[in-house]
Amino acid sequence: MIDERPVMIDIKDVKKKYVIRHNTEKPASFSGRLKLVTRKVLHPSRRYDKEDFWALKGISFQVRQGEKVGIIGKNGAGKSTLLKILSRITEPTDGRIELLGKVSAMLEVGTGFNGELTGRENIYLNGAILGMTKAEIDSKFDDIVEFSEVGRFIDTPVKRYSSGMFVRLAFAVASHLDPDILIVDEVLSVGDTKFQRKCITQMMNIAQSGKTILYVSHQMQTIQQLCDRVIVLKAGEIIFDGDVQKGIEMYTDSIDTTETKKNLSGHKPRGTQMATVENVEVLDKDSCVWLYNESIHFKVTVKAHDDCEDLRFEFMFRDMTDKNLGKAESAPLGVMKSGETYEYDIVLNTQNVLAPDKYTLGIELWKIKENLYTVYDIVVDALSIEILSEDESRPEIPEIFWESNIFGNMMLPEAEVKLLSEKM
Repeated sequence: MIDERPVMIDIKDVKKKYVIRHNTEKPASFSGRLKLVTRKVLHPSRRYDKEDFWALKGISFQVRQGEKVGIIGKNGAGKSTLLKILSRITEPTDGRIELLGKVSAMLEVGTGFNGELTGRENIYLNGAILGMTKAEIDSKFDDIVEFSEVGRFIDTPVKRYSSGMFVRLAFAVASHLDPDILIVDEVLSVGDTKFQRKCITQMMNIAQSGKTILYVSHQMQTIQQLCDRVIVLKAGEIIFDGDVQKGIEMYTDSIDTTETKKNLSGHKPRGTQMATVENVEVLDKDSCVWLYNESIHFKVTVKAHDDCEDLRFEFMFRDMTDKNLGKAESAPLGVMKSGETYEYDIVLNTQNVLAPDKYTLGIELWKIKENLYTVYDIVVDALSIEILSEDESRPEIPEIFWESNIFGNMMLPEAEVKLLSEKM
């Protein structure tokens, strides 16, 4: 059957290039400086301190009126870049985009908001940007405030809002100002579970009214609940476009469990950032694959940006639908001095606890003092791991069968943590 609904988004061969600049130190010796000058004279057009990075490598697809399309892929796949181009925050390097109607976007927390203005003023500012009259905004103002649940602070500058308040108001504005196309990035993960359900219901109501939705998320449960089509991105290219369940399965199958060492210093900042997780490295293995009866052994590097003491690790396991399955906490880590780097040997006693499947392992640095819980840093997907049900090298050991659908949340034994080294 031919879909006769009008095309709201038409993307043809869109490419986006970023130039990555490297900090290159000048040679200390005279001969080194002479070689550098000679190279610049002989090759004046060549730059040795930069490289090209193609975030999108020729994306093409259409979205019709009323479709709810999920966009999924690992970090760095190009999801946020695509949404920024669709929201006109950045321009494509090449290709063509056609959008039919008004676009309302909720990307990074605070995008489109002026921190110096109050919540009330930002509502009118965003409405004006969408081309709405003051009378139109007036008619929706009370609904926006009620939905956001920040009425008590509506005349407070939004720079004083918590991240949760920011998200609630930003989504309320984006979804109530009568957009033809609603674009939502994964910032809804900042909000609480009750508000997330409220947002999903609101997006479903928007779609049923004939509007179009693009939704980026790592939360596969939400993608399943909301979307009727999914696009899977990998390294700036579309590897699947179609059925939601098949797309999620392809995304799961594409998760790389061979990467045993990751530089995490560029991850999305969360928490106070007084101490941050910089690196993670699997020990004693050449892949992130374990048997169900093995412990998980790895190393974590932490950089202290301020004097800290008694921070703790929390290691969080999530399945491929982003459901939080359980965690393991550590004892306090002791004193950390500003500017120093610490390496920790970690053992997670997961024997006979994790069902055979693929998981993401997150790392959180936190502290509790006098009932005050403070987050210092969070890396949501530090490692992608796989648990096997049998040892193929030892066929005498029978395969284990585990009903993973009913094994609920868990609290693992305390993580074993040992300080390996301390570096300036």
